[in-house]
Amino acid sequence: MTTRLALCLLSALCGCSLGHDGSAAKAIRPNILLIYTDDHGWADLGVQGVDQDVRTPNLDRLADDGVVFERGYVTAPQCTPSRAGVLTGMYQNRFGVERNGIPMPSEVVTLPERLKQAGYVSGISGKWHLDVEASSNHAPRRNRFLPELLPHRQGFDEYFTGFLQDYIASHALDGTPFPDAPRLVSEEGCRVVIQTEAALSFLERREPNPEQPWFFYLAYTAPHFPLESPEPWFSQTPEDLPVKRRQALAMIGAIDDGVGRLREKLRAMGQEQNTLIFFIGDNGAPLGAGWDGSINWPMRGGKNMLSEGGIRVPFVAAWPGHIPAGRVYERPVISLDVAATALALSGMGSQPVVPDAARTGSLGADPTGGKPIPPAPSPLDGVNLMPFLTGEKPGVPHETLYWRWMSQAAVQEFPWKLIALGDRERLLFDVTHPDGESVSGNLIATQPAIAARLEAKLEGWCDTLEPPGLPASFDRNQEKLFAEHGIIAAPAGAAGSGGSKPEGSR
Repeated sequence: MTTRLALCLLSALCGCSLGHDGSAAKAIRPNILLIYTDDHGWADLGVQGVDQDVRTPNLDRLADDGVVFERGYVTAPQCTPSRAGVLTGMYQNRFGVERNGIPMPSEVVTLPERLKQAGYVSGISGKWHLDVEASSNHAPRRNRFLPELLPHRQGFDEYFTGFLQDYIASHALDGTPFPDAPRLVSEEGCRVVIQTEAALSFLERREPNPEQPWFFYLAYTAPHFPLESPEPWFSQTPEDLPVKRRQALAMIGAIDDGVGRLREKLRAMGQEQNTLIFFIGDNGAPLGAGWDGSINWPMRGGKNMLSEGGIRVPFVAAWPGHIPAGRVYERPVISLDVAATALALSGMGSQPVVPDAARTGSLGADPTGGKPIPPAPSPLDGVNLMPFLTGEKPGVPHETLYWRWMSQAAVQEFPWKLIALGDRERLLFDVTHPDGESVSGNLIATQPAIAARLEAKLEGWCDTLEPPGLPASFDRNQEKLFAEHGIIAAPAGAAGSGGSKPEGSR
């Protein structure tokens, strides 16, 4: 019998998994709670210390109990591609999800599909947005939803997914299973509270079987438009602020309250120390005419931009007793690391998913509709963060991070960041420099060797994507955004904002 085969038999007998070096390592299998907010600017957590009007006591406590990632990034400055990245652990450009309006292909293997083979049950509440196909002229009113791409066909066993008051659900909020699921239901009230209630209902259903690990994706549709004024949080905001700012702060307050309720429920279940929580924004806040009341300061730019304001987001993790508490981690991490961390802890690692015709959900029906699950089309792009957080592993999680979104592409080799704006000149920034991403901070002329090295890296990475290659031209609307925020020179007759604080901040 070979050593490898012996280890395989040993792992099967003791519930262990094989490490990358062939050693048998026991799977911890914690619960994983991923909370993903929507158009939530970097500044809008109290722990960031940017704006005195932000009051998020429960999220600040979560940060105190774990780690704040000072440079936490997402894979795109827009909803759909960002969500495709975090839920697969792969750069979404590898399977063609470049922007909103491109649904995630059904054959792409998701994190819940991988975790299922480690015995996990998975649930979702809130925004899905991976099943929306744009019309040929990208007119939003003609977008259509593709039912074959709903969460229950992508590995989720239980679901309560929707944007505002209408949801596609496997269970009612009181926990009653729908025998005819998926069922369309409507709920009155603040959408943040509804989405919290759905998450709490999922936890209630876990109590009878505390040994089974679970993954839950709580995708709050806030502070994204349309803005609301939920109480009691709206009345707690300063009356002298603009209404949009008050509404955003109120919705973030509702999110904060939901996080507090979820943690209280985990404590009551005796699961707090067995649950790893990630709290991440899906992209930066939109600014200008589409401002949602949230703030990205001091980063420049916002949603739809590969500047720091568009892709650097609130990013917190906590796992009491496992992640050292009260830490600020200063090196870059990315949302792709959620899947890699979860799978390493589950014992699955980056192993390929084995097709299983008998995969059944909590309702006793095949949640995939019979969809075969092929091996992952590419290895995970994220990194298991745990060894870096515990000090077990020296160095940094990522030497290089990449982005491509529509007519923009970027590469970061900390502290250097190169941005390619279609066929325009390249921009090179030291992201730790006080000038940051600005016309005056552009070092492309003074650091040609660094720029050339990063350009080669970015070009090589883009050639591996679908479709391959760097963007060939720069969208005029995106050019206007970069000019308005003082990152590139404004066209003749126009003025940039210089990156000033948005309306509503003090």
